[in-house]
Amino acid sequence: MVSQELSSLLTWGSENGITYPSEVQFLKTPDRGISAIATTNLAQAVFQVPKDAIIHGKLAEAYFGCEVNSNTLLKLLLAKLKFDSSPTVVDSEDLKSKFGPYISALPKDVSSPLIWNPKELDHLGNTNVRTSITAKLKSMFLEWENAVLQLDDLKSKVQEEITHVRDVLAQGEEQIYTQITSKPFDIERQFSWWSFPAFLWSSLIFLSRAFPEIVVDANVDPSRIVLLPIIDLLNHNTNSRVEWRKSEGSFCVEILEAVEKDCEIFNNYGGKGNEELLCGYGFVLENNVCDTVALKIKLPPTALLQVADEKSIRLPTIADYTRSAFDPLTAKPDSSQDEPITSKYKDGILYLLSATSNTCLTWLLDLFAFLEKTDGECLMSLRPRMQGLQSLRAALEAKYRTYKAGTTYSNDEDYTVSEYRAHLARVYKSGQIKVVKNSISELKRIEKDWTLKHKDNTLSVNKLMRMDSGFMETELPEFLQLDQDSDIALDSYDTLMCLWILCKLENQSAPEPLQWAVTQYTDFLKARQGQSVQISENIQTLHQTLFPKDTRKTKLRELKTAVAFITANCYTRYSKDEPILVKMADL
Repeated sequence: MVSQELSSLLTWGSENGITYPSEVQFLKTPDRGISAIATTNLAQAVFQVPKDAIIHGKLAEAYFGCEVNSNTLLKLLLAKLKFDSSPTVVDSEDLKSKFGPYISALPKDVSSPLIWNPKELDHLGNTNVRTSITAKLKSMFLEWENAVLQLDDLKSKVQEEITHVRDVLAQGEEQIYTQITSKPFDIERQFSWWSFPAFLWSSLIFLSRAFPEIVVDANVDPSRIVLLPIIDLLNHNTNSRVEWRKSEGSFCVEILEAVEKDCEIFNNYGGKGNEELLCGYGFVLENNVCDTVALKIKLPPTALLQVADEKSIRLPTIADYTRSAFDPLTAKPDSSQDEPITSKYKDGILYLLSATSNTCLTWLLDLFAFLEKTDGECLMSLRPRMQGLQSLRAALEAKYRTYKAGTTYSNDEDYTVSEYRAHLARVYKSGQIKVVKNSISELKRIEKDWTLKHKDNTLSVNKLMRMDSGFMETELPEFLQLDQDSDIALDSYDTLMCLWILCKLENQSAPEPLQWAVTQYTDFLKARQGQSVQISENIQTLHQTLFPKDTRKTKLRELKTAVAFITANCYTRYSKDEPILVKMADL
């Protein structure tokens, strides 16, 4: 079916030089919206939008006449074309009249979670999308506020709106929805073109339909965007083979594969996970091979600088993950390369885990290992590698539990839940859980491999009891000077490890396969000779509990040193919360 608005748009496109094969028909379908369908077998298809039919930043700069960010001005311009009935004249041409059919054909609704009602948001659970919505809205607000305050004609008009929006964004989902995000696509509401709801509408349109201007002008900032009428009707398919290029000032896209009759012709936005597709385009893909889970690691400036000095650690940026099908090979270098590390990662280091590649998981493991290492260890030392793995697994397990927990809308307002949005949430959430589970499974596999490879370089309590059976039965009671038939009560595996190392050193009785532990402790003692030792209250309490007969406190300093040794030379196994003593060795 071809609606009146779609028919008017296609007629307008033809009149303004937009071309595409006559064997392509644009139809509106219930499940996919507007689709481009081949009416016969096509060997290839070329779509072309001339420069004069492109909505670009120079139009906005010319109309507003200020130095605000070009993309922001472009969003304001689109909002004006949509919500202001008066002419918008640039170079003696009324843009509202010129682009009227295109503006009228823009979607009457989008499925971005930014405008879902609270009950729909609950279907997202505690996922990244749900928890980041308010922050994204605040970012859009700051972009809008900065722009409108620099436009002389608007300064006096927007003050009340700025105060109102700022106050609402400081409240909860309910207030944000009823007073802001429910407005942009509500045809019953009236608001000014310069208002924040109008800017939000425009921002959502650009999120789902914008293209990079650099394809048609290699000299512009790579971040500049444009709108391409009719080409933006093409839906996305990750497997579609396309080529984007400039041709005599026009934006051209060529489909580089045959399309059979009655089949859809697709664009390709590049490899994107469902989080990016959902937030930017309002749809998701079942079994998306490009699906990712975002983890943001925020470090103190000092730690960040130390990590940056370790050349073998990869600190990714968003550019490492996002590449559109139309990104030009000759794009300008990323200016953020010259940005100070502490500024570049002030909001955190972004890692995108994938179910089909463990590259990013490896980068994360390197980072966590580095953060666990002590001065005497290197990045590849066995202990920090094992401890880093445990810490990373704990973080992923916590994220998994958060995803599984879900949330329940409990307010009185009975919002209607769109079946389509509920479906989007289910697919997105299940994909997130799948990626996290895959990463946890991979960490388990790595731990198993490392444990098997280095079984002679590690000592657990179970291994200790098996290889030194006389310790608990004979040596330990004597070492603690216990009365006959007294029970041994220890508060933790760590305490048992401390007592074992002290007893083995004093009695010189370590089994040969475990002698490395005593030797390592002896080296630890030598390195600490001459250092002043402060005895904490916890150590004093532990000493009184273990050695009640040691009134002269001869064991107090030894206990303090043993505790420090176990702390510095063990990692804590996540699955059993037990210390594993590790030999000084590389992975």
